Amino acid sequence: MLDLEMTPYAAFVWPAWGVSALVLIVLTVRAVVASRKWKRELARLEPAQTPSSEGPDSNRPQAARSALGQEK
Repeated sequence: MLDLEMTPYAAFVWPAWGVSALVLIVLTVRAVVASRKWKRELARLEPAQTPSSEGPDSNRPQAARSALGQEK
């Protein structure tokens, strides 16, 4: 059976559980809010990109282009 009576320590244990749960909830909410913010920012910035005439790999460094067989 589950024994949740912690007579001498209950005043310390239960608040610690509560604070831990609160911190986990706050961190989760902050992560979700930040994720939504960055998704909105990405959606705002993506249409502003102008496609280059050289293709999507034109911004890669020379070493990356040569590794892909696209030496220019």
